[in-house]
Amino acid sequence: MISSPFYIEELSEELNSYELKSFRIQHEEFQLTRYLVKLAKKHQKQLLNKTFLVREKGSDNLVAFYSLKAATLPYNDKESSFLIPAIELTHFAVDARYKTIDSQDSLSVKTGEFIFWNLILPVVKYVSEKVACKDLFVFSINTPKLISYYKNRLGFQEIENIDDKLFFEYAVPDYDDNCKFLYFPLN
Repeated sequence: MISSPFYIEELSEELNSYELKSFRIQHEEFQLTRYLVKLAKKHQKQLLNKTFLVREKGSDNLVAFYSLKAATLPYNDKESSFLIPAIELTHFAVDARYKTIDSQDSLSVKTGEFIFWNLILPVVKYVSEKVACKDLFVFSINTPKLISYYKNRLGFQEIENIDDKLFFEYAVPDYDDNCKFLYFPLN
């Protein structure tokens, strides 16, 4: 097990926007950087989203960021319909300069995987133990490489039923109407 080379800080009003603008994207994530620079502080202040910066210990360099918020997912079947409590991973991006973490035993680990499994998921699971919460979900940028990454490396699942896929269209982020809904069961 690799000890964490990172620490987390909550996005603050005092943070210099220049640092946020220097974030280097990967996976065609231009809208994520735009969100971080132009909207994240405003949404944080309005309690619409909670954004966290992942920094490298020692250098304090910005390695990644992610945002979480409470949400509900609609559920319908022939007998009933109701809302499922969930948490939305609204934004998740790793700076292109930090794609992997080199460990002492010459193994390298993808930074995004490390952050998801060791920093994001423990918080989400902790919340789900205190407050009813069934799933973590994301509207991923719809590129084959990124969808494959979420499914094969992070364990997210895709909805197979076409009626359910259409049902989630209402919640697609307004900055990207071509996102793909993926979910991670918490139980």
